[in-house]
Amino acid sequence: MSNKPHSTVLFDALGPRGRKRAHTASLVSGVVLLGVLGWAGYALYEQAFFEQSRWVNPLDVLIIENAWIPALLSTLQAFALGSVGALVLGVIVGMGRVSRFKVIRFLASVYVQFFRAMPLLLLIWIPFTIDGALGFANGMGIDQDGRRLIYLVFGLAVYNGAVLAEILRSGINALPPGQAMAGHAIGLRHGQTMRLIVMPQAIRNMLPAVLAQLVILLKDTALGYAITYPDLLHEAQIIGRDYANSFLQVLLIAAFVYFVLAASLSKLVTVVERKTARKVPKGTRPVNPAPDMGQAGTLA
Repeated sequence: MSNKPHSTVLFDALGPRGRKRAHTASLVSGVVLLGVLGWAGYALYEQAFFEQSRWVNPLDVLIIENAWIPALLSTLQAFALGSVGALVLGVIVGMGRVSRFKVIRFLASVYVQFFRAMPLLLLIWIPFTIDGALGFANGMGIDQDGRRLIYLVFGLAVYNGAVLAEILRSGINALPPGQAMAGHAIGLRHGQTMRLIVMPQAIRNMLPAVLAQLVILLKDTALGYAITYPDLLHEAQIIGRDYANSFLQVLLIAAFVYFVLAASLSKLVTVVERKTARKVPKGTRPVNPAPDMGQAGTLA
């Protein structure tokens, strides 16, 4: 067997001298990184970062019951409502992207391109600010927390709905064209073909990408901090203000909670990908979780 290094798609494999240099650079980088971490740890130790009271105080039972748990529930509430709204909009707009009617395809494309191009923070902040000036929510008897929840969910839904619409379009277009042709060949109408043949397969193929986007939506709930929605990040700021010496510790606690939530959803994504990978029909192209923003095709 030849000892010549194999080439990869992106670059030629390193030879003996190149591998030696790469190993040396990796070793030096590792030593430097350990040195930086050691210096940072010592600096934090000098500032009493690891002192027990700085961690215990933010985790007092009363604070957990009156601050952390309500904040966690508020975060999960925004995530649940935002996910439902995003899924509904994603299905509606995604079906519009593959509609037989040019006007519907155009409108759906405008929606996707506009909201995917807009920063999510603006989609939350602008409606909230407009309502603050005009008082729509107050006129309907909605309290301040409810008002903040509405506009946080609105921003999460319209932005992630645009992303999910593209995922749905990609899931449909990834199917072999013969699937839709077979439906038409046996006399099914376009709607029946989509509902009975195309959509069940597309949903199975795109489910991992949808769940991955919902993980992003969960983390995006932290943007509710900008409108003082009482989520984890906002409550962490309040707790950190009460315990000024533990402000960094409080933020790390909030980050750990976000990590646990996101890791749990990510684990679900991995399980779903593993199960659906065994069932993907041969010849079906994988769904791209970040599809392009070009004009969607239509089914025959």
